[in-house]
Amino acid sequence: MTNRPTGGPLPTLNVIGCGRAAGSLVRLWLQAPTLRVGAILNRSRSSSQQAVRQLGAGAAAESVGDMPAADLWLIGSGDDQVLSVARALAAARTDLDGALVFHLAGRFGLEVLAPLAEQGAEPAAMHPVRSLTHARLSIADFKGTACVAEGSPAALDRLQPLVTAIGGLWLPVSDIDRGLYHAAVSIVSNVTKGVAWKAQNWLTRAGLPDATATAVTHQLLATTLEDLFRSGAQQSITGPVVRGDTRTVEAHLEALRSSYPDDIDVYRILARTVLELAQERGDLDAATLARFDTLLKG
Repeated sequence: MTNRPTGGPLPTLNVIGCGRAAGSLVRLWLQAPTLRVGAILNRSRSSSQQAVRQLGAGAAAESVGDMPAADLWLIGSGDDQVLSVARALAAARTDLDGALVFHLAGRFGLEVLAPLAEQGAEPAAMHPVRSLTHARLSIADFKGTACVAEGSPAALDRLQPLVTAIGGLWLPVSDIDRGLYHAAVSIVSNVTKGVAWKAQNWLTRAGLPDATATAVTHQLLATTLEDLFRSGAQQSITGPVVRGDTRTVEAHLEALRSSYPDDIDVYRILARTVLELAQERGDLDAATLARFDTLLKG
């Protein structure tokens, strides 16, 4: 059974900045269904029209002032544009009293929506902690996705049904350090992909065919995630650093020095992170830690 907002007809949503992230969520909400799409405004009319065609819903708007009144407003623009969009929306509208206005930027909380709060809108921030780039993302795919949300109790009461209707994991927060939060989720998602890409380069340079290097990397990622989910990082960590095998780590550095000298610093930083985890777990004695400290300082 669909968990849709209760009472009366489905609410109307206007979208400013209907790119991949906002577009993915709107498609899911239409599938649920939890809302109706009113108007869509992107940087150009052609982009707005394309978003309407892709969603099969809504109408392209010429400007913020041209958009009809709505129960919900989604600011899906890039992080650096959220504040300017909020200011433009507040300046152009007189009908925002009681409307829920929310953004998707993990970097910001409610402060960037302050101009709208002054107009009587209910501001909220909702950050789905996953990549929203696939045009065919389904509710089944989205199920269990952590959705970190911030807002007043009234705003969260209106936002939560939208999240739970598409299977999201509702995680309300308050007054978090947004810079540190966004750094953490970015490093888990994007840096993991960057490290996997770099590892594939090392494997092909070592002599593995491209397809084999990709298969090895993906298999390692899959089993690593299984271990992480089953036992946690501290209990599942393995490898030469945890074993105190400084000679193997030295051999790694020598191989990189010959093939990818610019990547030595990357390896040292990542190995030191593993060393911190091994130290926290208590695997290594003081002498081994000192040897690693010298080796990984360069």
